[in-house]
Amino acid sequence: MKKSTHILYIFLIFSLPLVAQAPYRITVNELFDRGLQNSVAIQASVIKTQISEDKVSLAKNKQLPDISVAGLFGYVGTPTILDKDLSFLKHSDTPDWKQNYQVTATQPIYQGGRIKNSIEKANLEKEVAQLSLQKDKSELKLWLIGKYLDLFNLYKERDVYAKNIEEAETRLRDIEKMKEQGMITTNDVLRSKIILTNYKLSYKETENDIALTSQQLDIVLGMDENRILEPDGNFLSSQLEIKAENDYIYQAYMQYPDLKITETNIVLAQNNLKLVKADYLPTLSLQASNTLARPIPNVSPAQDLYLNAWGITLNLSYHISSLFDKKHSTSAAKRQIQLQELAQEQQKQNIRTSVKSAYVKHKEAQDRIKSLEESLVQSNENYRIVKNKYFNQLAILTDLLDANTVQLNAELQLTAAKTNAIYTYYQLQKVSGNL
Repeated sequence: MKKSTHILYIFLIFSLPLVAQAPYRITVNELFDRGLQNSVAIQASVIKTQISEDKVSLAKNKQLPDISVAGLFGYVGTPTILDKDLSFLKHSDTPDWKQNYQVTATQPIYQGGRIKNSIEKANLEKEVAQLSLQKDKSELKLWLIGKYLDLFNLYKERDVYAKNIEEAETRLRDIEKMKEQGMITTNDVLRSKIILTNYKLSYKETENDIALTSQQLDIVLGMDENRILEPDGNFLSSQLEIKAENDYIYQAYMQYPDLKITETNIVLAQNNLKLVKADYLPTLSLQASNTLARPIPNVSPAQDLYLNAWGITLNLSYHISSLFDKKHSTSAAKRQIQLQELAQEQQKQNIRTSVKSAYVKHKEAQDRIKSLEESLVQSNENYRIVKNKYFNQLAILTDLLDANTVQLNAELQLTAAKTNAIYTYYQLQKVSGNL
């Protein structure tokens, strides 16, 4: 029995590492593909474009004849004939049942441009929906790349803390030996233990942040929420080409979704003015109908026979009361055009400031990388020198810990600068309509 228990225990020990799921390394291309395919926000935007397509079809259907079918079937009570003093005279003989079946087709001929402009309005709204979808995709990509770069920073933090934990443990053993030899006080040992504990706590917190960030991405990407994601290490060293600032402004004027939406809104406002003016114009339609009725209604007494009649009419109508609203309705429509033109100009101003900001911040990030690379080399050398001094009793522990902190911060800042440079690059692509 004991032997079986030992075998089971050994099997469980060796099987535990297999249970832990290895991090899933995901590339930027896969990140974007999965995000665009599984994002609930993108799916909602796609549905909105499909709804706009249906509205275009409905608007076009207004050009077709309006066909209606009506039927009536009922019981007719016996009519009573009364004298002039309302006294009873007799009951009239009439059929007990009545029926009326009618088919009517109405073809619009002239609607003052209502149908044409309604179709144009539906097409413009469809264009806005498609531009909104493009905008949502661009915003999703920027959000995804932001979280992706957060993972870079977190993994770097974890690696740095792991290296510092190893370094701190080695340093603690050396300090304890020096304490046994009476070369230093207990205070140095205690401070070293505190630093080691803080590193371990930071390491654990970083692992938790990796899990949380991975879960946020997993949900959007349609993956298992417990899957730990790992970014592609080669992406951080990829070369990103930058054009001139004016080139990005020109591209934004040509293809930035928000600006194109404001341009479409101007056309929509102009179209709305046409629809308002159409309310002051007459309408003309052609109507054809066929009626089958029983009994014959225009004969007295009524005859219990079917009467089939058809006819074609030309209908002309004009709403005179609409003239009372003409001044205010037209004025409101024209002001709406002016409002959209101002929104377009404001959007152009926003583009110039956004491109300028993203361009300058990207250049700053690139310069910061160069400076921090030099700082990292210097901090490593500084730590090496102070470490040698400390163990040769030429420096105190505070100097050593300060040098270690500077070294740690330099590594983290360098990684943060690299990820920030990539993020500002994608910001620049977004505001110029290239993302």
